[in-house]
Amino acid sequence: MSIRAALGDLVRVSRPISWVNTALPFVAVAFDATRELTPLLLLGAWAFAVPYNLLLYGVNDVFDYASDARNPRKGSAEGGLVPPERARRTLIAIAALNVPWFGLLAWFGGPIGALALVATLVVAIVYSAPPLRTKERPLLDSLTSALHFALPALCGSLVVGGTLGALPWGLLAAFVAWGIGSHALGAIQDIESDRGAGIGSIATAAGARRTALLVLGAYAAVVVAVATHGGLGVVAAVVLSLYLLLPLAVLARPAEPAAARRAWRGFLGLNYLAGFVVTQLLLWHWGLTATDPWNLAIGASAGAAGIALANALLTRLGSRRRRGRGAGVRPSITVVVPCRNEAARLPATLAALIVAAQAVDAEVLVVDDGSSDGSPAAAAIALAALGERGRVLRAPAKPAGWAGKGWACQIGAEAARTDLLLFLDADTVLEPRALEVLIDELTARDADLVSGVTRYSMPTVTERIAVPGFPMLLFGFVPVWLAGTRLGRRIGFSFAYGPILLVRRAAYLRSGGHGATPGSAREDLDLAANVVRSGGRVAVVHAADLAWTRHYPTARDAVAAWRRVLLPYAGRSLALGLAAIAGQLLAFGVPLMLLPVALVVGAPAGVVAAACLPLGLLISFRLVLSATQRLPVSTVALHPLTLALTVAAQVLAIADWVAGRPLAWRGRELPSEPHPAKPPTPVGETAR
Repeated sequence: MSIRAALGDLVRVSRPISWVNTALPFVAVAFDATRELTPLLLLGAWAFAVPYNLLLYGVNDVFDYASDARNPRKGSAEGGLVPPERARRTLIAIAALNVPWFGLLAWFGGPIGALALVATLVVAIVYSAPPLRTKERPLLDSLTSALHFALPALCGSLVVGGTLGALPWGLLAAFVAWGIGSHALGAIQDIESDRGAGIGSIATAAGARRTALLVLGAYAAVVVAVATHGGLGVVAAVVLSLYLLLPLAVLARPAEPAAARRAWRGFLGLNYLAGFVVTQLLLWHWGLTATDPWNLAIGASAGAAGIALANALLTRLGSRRRRGRGAGVRPSITVVVPCRNEAARLPATLAALIVAAQAVDAEVLVVDDGSSDGSPAAAAIALAALGERGRVLRAPAKPAGWAGKGWACQIGAEAARTDLLLFLDADTVLEPRALEVLIDELTARDADLVSGVTRYSMPTVTERIAVPGFPMLLFGFVPVWLAGTRLGRRIGFSFAYGPILLVRRAAYLRSGGHGATPGSAREDLDLAANVVRSGGRVAVVHAADLAWTRHYPTARDAVAAWRRVLLPYAGRSLALGLAAIAGQLLAFGVPLMLLPVALVVGAPAGVVAAACLPLGLLISFRLVLSATQRLPVSTVALHPLTLALTVAAQVLAIADWVAGRPLAWRGRELPSEPHPAKPPTPVGETAR
């Protein structure tokens, strides 16, 4: 094995995702004691980030190979496997990396600091190493695991010269309670693999339900304890209360291992969200950031609203269309319209499509995915004008693990005979020149996939209240404009918009099409990522004047849509979903409140004037969005109602996550687990 590969193995064993969890407690307490970034503090930050985690998890992996081999989580971001033939080399590396750094810390940290360091390392070793192996002793396993994170905080104070009496014992006790709950939460998902390997744990002894109750109690105790430490403590407690969602998710479905895995994934992401907020509170506590609440609120809200405004402008600029470069040739294209119970909307969609198809050589395929409202008959009547160039296909029964829309799109792609494919939603109406412009853009940009961001149609007052939340989030915080830059050639920056999506058939086949991510609830983004992954290029063009989409004619439809899309489009990450809600409140809600509150409480004139800045940025954002995306101007005045309904619907999506309710659309459940991209499968060989 090469040195690079060996180092890579050691990094995976050390769990990079956990480095900050042990380094930050040391740094925070040490800095609180000295208020200086000393060399000793930096040395401790390094030692508790990489060497300590290699020790903690490396010893664990060496002695737990039998159970790790049965655990599907191992070998990923949550740690690698250490087979017996690599055990000795791993232990040598652990000693070589830990002894020098912790030796230096002990030398400069004094006798009490050295004693604390030794105790910390001993607890880390005995957790996994025989004969004690406290990880196999119920309750003791969670306690010693908690000490892995609390003891670095103790060391942070004592190594830099602090005393035991000066330690914040109440907060340290809360930290231990948090660690106990977090370890017990992680143990729930490993019940089956631990029992299979004969390993005991608090979860194997108490079972999923009782362990989840213990986790809930531990997290609740943390929230209460932290809330007693002044105003900053109350803010921290609000953030830490989000951890209560995790055991509640297990308690909602204690018999389902998937619930425990979902909760643990939520825990990993939530650590970063909560850690960011707690770090900001610490910086405020130390006087390193603005200490005036007005300055903080105005600056944060103005920054968030300013980001939304800038993103909207950049998206419009980055998606601008290029001059036509067509050569007068009528290109051949197949338009695939997936539908399920769309009889009321298909006639308008297909009538407009037939007009747009006159400028190109187009075939139209309506793929019915089990409609019960007469959609196939409505489509057949509308397509009669196209003769043989218009067909209605009935998709076979959807296989397990597939989402309905992706399945219908794949069936349509299989039946297509042209070099270009356009996937068009059944509720999207094209303008007469739309197909011609999109094909021209595909050629001008030398792209393999082009999607057009259509305008939202909202003819009723209800829609003007319920619908704008979707473009507000999309254009305010999603960096769509990056898809038109060199960064857009990377998977993480690719983007596509599902209602109107044009792709070269060769690129579709090369990427595996919708079959590469069959269970996706965000098939547009995943298809774009797969195209880029297979060497293609994607682009996004402004299409507010090329097509309109009427997705959600009622408020109930809009709420149902948020419940379906919020977490899938956030990568099924609880933390990102919560961050999206917080970002919207900060950018679109707080600016509405600052000026009235400042006037009511009699704030200084300077504060009142400054409070106008975030409000002005918010209004500017809404006006820019209205102008560029052709939204009714009245939606700006209805903004407070829009925000309230949008956030309420998104909170319901979080509640669905906690309850383990499956995502549903058009009367069907969507696959409950995210499906990673699979190797490309030729469209003609779709598994049925």
